[in-house]
Order: sequence, then structure tokens, then C-alpha cells
Amino acid sequence: MNQQVPEFGWWIKILTSRPMYIYYFGVFDSYYEAVRHKNGYIQDLSREGSFIIDIQINRCQPKQLTISQPREDSHQNL
Repeated sequence: MNQQVPEFGWWIKILTSRPMYIYYFGVFDSYYEAVRHKNGYIQDLSREGSFIIDIQINRCQPKQLTISQPREDSHQNL
């Protein structure tokens, strides 16, 4: 399987709960291009039932485009 590493550039990072995921959308040529596309990704995730808790636009090179996050309440107190 040949998986390409995402490019360095401007990315939209969206953190959701229900389910707990980090999503990266991009790559964009500029910050302003990412801002123009941001609402479309927000609408898509909201339609799927995700609750959006944070949105960032950064220059980066994500290692993965979708990252599952462990639920906070899944940790047991010892």
C-alpha cells in the first residue's frame, strides 16, 4: 500500500467530540483560502452528527488526516 505523506502548507484542523476525532483538511495555498473553505467542512461534519469543539488554521504537515482520540471518561481512576 502506497500512502502519501500530506504536504506542508495551510491546513484546517477540526477537533470534534461524539466522536472524538481530529480532522485535517487541506492543503491550501494561503490562510485566506483555508478560511474560505472552512465553513463547508464544518457543515459536513455537523450534518454527520459531530460536535465541533475547536477549529484552527495552521501551517503544518499532519502525519495523518483523521486521528481518533481516546475518550476522557474511558480512563479508570487507580
